[in-house]
Amino acid sequence: MARLRRLTRARSRGAAVPLTIFGLLTLASVPLYSHPFHAMRTLLPDGGSESRPGSMSGYAGLNGVDQSGALSIAFWLITGPLSYLACAWWYQRRAVRVGLTMRWRPWAYAGTTLFAVFLFAVFAQKHDASPPIAGTFAASAAISPLLAIALGLLVLARVERSIGVAVSALAYGGLCIVMNGYGLGQIPPWIVPPYGGTVDGLINPAANLILLSSILLIGALAVQSRVWAQLRSVTAVPQGQA
Repeated sequence: MARLRRLTRARSRGAAVPLTIFGLLTLASVPLYSHPFHAMRTLLPDGGSESRPGSMSGYAGLNGVDQSGALSIAFWLITGPLSYLACAWWYQRRAVRVGLTMRWRPWAYAGTTLFAVFLFAVFAQKHDASPPIAGTFAASAAISPLLAIALGLLVLARVERSIGVAVSALAYGGLCIVMNGYGLGQIPPWIVPPYGGTVDGLINPAANLILLSSILLIGALAVQSRVWAQLRSVTAVPQGQA
């Protein structure tokens, strides 16, 4: 009976797919930025700098120069619900195939609701025309569609009772807050006192989005590897019965 319970838990879990879907969605938001692989500011010959031309609506997800606010809004309004719909289809198809399922519907409803609430909060607030000053935290800039993804994954971690999903969601959400609250490429002063620091390779949106996407994709691989290991341990024939 204990082996059957472990087998049931292992076969009913499928969090690797939602992690992969939202990891790819994060990566797919790179084209929303007008200069995704460049810094928001251009260095001048006299040693100064100027902001790159374009809007900084804050709707794209990170505090960068996006193509347009309307394009960013349309992207998240369409791809967010479609991602949850794809996850729902996956869990339903898995339930039919293996005859087992988990309570994924409360997560899908809660995640979609959280996503809608955060999108409304992002689109309703007035964003600054300049990035946060180095070493200071801008709380309003930390709210983004990416943070909504992190909260939805935390709900999934509770439903699946998965530590791996929870760690991935917390790392993803924590980095989103740091990236937007302190500015791209900035190291908070509570990590490197007294004034913080800068990571030159992370001062552009694309590098940050690749990092965030990698967290979810690596988390998906780790979660699925654990499921495979559990299945092997449960289905292995004991030596006494060989």
